[in-house]
Amino acid sequence: MWLKILIVVIFLGILISLGSGLFHLVYGKGNDKSVVKALSFRVGLSLGLFLLLMALIGFGVIKPHGLYPEGHEPNQQNASEQQQDQAS
Repeated sequence: MWLKILIVVIFLGILISLGSGLFHLVYGKGNDKSVVKALSFRVGLSLGLFLLLMALIGFGVIKPHGLYPEGHEPNQQNASEQQQDQAS
């Protein structure tokens, strides 16, 4: 449960940093350093979140899931159907 909270907090940090960059871009008076700082912080958070998720998947803490459940990929079904067609 604490991992979900950590991931949500990092994601919220990414959104807040993005909003801060937008604010400084729109209302900043020629101060480009604050925009670059906010957006580079967002990129760092995004990269950190990505690496954290990849590490958690690698250690088996979380299991990724996709569009197709395990064993039900369309390519596997097509391959088994082709094998059955060739056998008959």
